[in-house]
Amino acid sequence: MIRLRHGGKGRTVAFFASAVALATVLAACGSSTSSSSSTTKASSGSSGKNLSIAYVPGATGVAFYTSLADGMHAEATKLGMSFSYQGSPQFSPSAQTPIVDGVCTRHPSAFVISPTDPVALAPAVDNCLNAGIPVLTTDTTLQNASRITSQITTNNLQGGQLAADFVGQKLNGSGEVAILSISATATTQVLREQGFENELKSKYPNIKVVATQVTGQSVSASTTAINSIMLAHPGIKAVFSVSGTGAEGTAAAFAANGDKGKVLNVGFDAGPNTVKLLKSGGIDATVAQNPAQEGKLAAEYAYDYLTGKKSQIQAKVQLNDLLITTADANNPSYTKYFYKA
Repeated sequence: MIRLRHGGKGRTVAFFASAVALATVLAACGSSTSSSSSTTKASSGSSGKNLSIAYVPGATGVAFYTSLADGMHAEATKLGMSFSYQGSPQFSPSAQTPIVDGVCTRHPSAFVISPTDPVALAPAVDNCLNAGIPVLTTDTTLQNASRITSQITTNNLQGGQLAADFVGQKLNGSGEVAILSISATATTQVLREQGFENELKSKYPNIKVVATQVTGQSVSASTTAINSIMLAHPGIKAVFSVSGTGAEGTAAAFAANGDKGKVLNVGFDAGPNTVKLLKSGGIDATVAQNPAQEGKLAAEYAYDYLTGKKSQIQAKVQLNDLLITTADANNPSYTKYFYKA
C-alpha cells in the first residue's frame, strides 16, 4: 500500500528484517482461531485519564486480529486508556458497518478499524470523523484516507514478493500456479496478490498464474475452491493463499487428494492453525506479519493525538514481513513471530 516507513519526526518504528538477515527484527489476513465478538477492558494506568480507544477488526476469530488487539490493549493499558474490541466473525462490509456505527455512537476518544472494503466502509468511518472522533486504520485501509490520523500496515507488496521468490526457486523458474484470496477489494489482499504476480513476471517469467479465486474467510470454502481449481488445472505446482485460512483450506484439500508434498502450499500469516500445518508440512511456507506492533502503534498514536503530541504521529507506517518455511518452524529465531491464539 506504501513503501517502507519514511523518515521524519516521531518515534522509531521497529520492523521485520528479511528472512536471510534476521538481526534486530521486530515484527492481516488471518489464520483461523476462536474469539469472542466483543470485549471491553479497563486500563490500570493513570496517564490517559478518561481516554478510551475502540477497535473494530476485519473479523473476529482470526489470530492476526487477536494479536493486533492484544498489542493495542497492552499499549493502551500502559498509557492509562480504556480499551474495547468488537467485531463480526464475517469478513464483509455488510457485517462490519453496523458494528462501526454502534461503536461510534458510544463516542470513544479514538477509533481504530481494519476496514473490510476500502470504499464500502467510508460512510461509516465518515460518521465517526464527523462526530469529532480521530480514526486510525490498521492492516487494511480506505481508498480515501485523507482524514485518517495514521495508516498502519505491513509491507503487503513485499510479502507477495517473498512468496513468489520461494515458489520461483522451488519450481526452478517454471510451472503453473494458483492464487486464493479472501477479498477482491481489501487493500492488503490486493497488494499481496500484486506483489506476487509482479515478482513472478519480473524474475520468473516461465511461471504462469492460471487461476485466481476469491473464497472469503472460510477454510472450507478454500478447500472447495482449490479442489475445483486442481480439477480444471491438474498441472498446477504451487498455490499461494494471501491469507492463513486459504492455506489451511488448501492443506485440507491436498491431504485428502494426495497432493501434499507434491504441490507447494504457501500462505500468509502465522496463527496457531497455520503454524501447526507449517510444522507438519501441510503448509510449505507462510509470510508472517507483526500484528502486535501494528496494534501497539495504533494505541500510541491515538494517545499522541489526544494529548497534543501530533508531531509524533506518522501518517503512514509499514512493517516488513518474514517468510517462514517448514524447515524454520521449530527454530526459535522464527517461532517468536508466531501469533497468539
